[in-house]
Amino acid sequence: MKRIYIIILFPIFLSCCSTQREVKKAKCPKIYKNKFTKILNEEYVAVNDKDTTKINEIRYECVYSPFYTHKVMYDRYGKWDKEIYPSNRSYPILMWNNINLLSNGKKYTILTNGLEEWKHIYASVMILDEKGRDVLTEQTEEKIALTNFFGELIKNNNTKKKDFYEAYWKMVNPKYWEQIKKYQKNK
Repeated sequence: MKRIYIIILFPIFLSCCSTQREVKKAKCPKIYKNKFTKILNEEYVAVNDKDTTKINEIRYECVYSPFYTHKVMYDRYGKWDKEIYPSNRSYPILMWNNINLLSNGKKYTILTNGLEEWKHIYASVMILDEKGRDVLTEQTEEKIALTNFFGELIKNNNTKKKDFYEAYWKMVNPKYWEQIKKYQKNK
């Protein structure tokens, strides 16, 4: 009889142990409003048909919304110039052209992105100079200033300002935007 109990309880015990290990592996055990846990410099690989593009991406980890970099750019500089739909993603990367981010006369092309998965969420930015070169390739004063600039925009995000979401969802998924409006109306 003891053997039967052991046979029944052992798989249950193992399933509990594996769940514990999975929780410890989570990159974002906590999500932060207008904050992030760390900043990573990663290589973003975009695949469009047969073309593959690699660019450095600054990721702000464990943010409340993967749209933070989209939203802070929209709030500060208005609507984006172009949407880029990589074939390996459901949502677009948004692009702003000729933006003077650091108020020093230097213009940049800004690409904003984000990802939300079950245990991981980040908002990110990719930045090109006027000649189309990736400015995030080397650790320079410019890269540090740009990284800090976007970090501060995230920290100072005005959560009450929601214009971005209407413009974004009307473009990406108008039916979803209609659902959001109905929900807000019934609140």
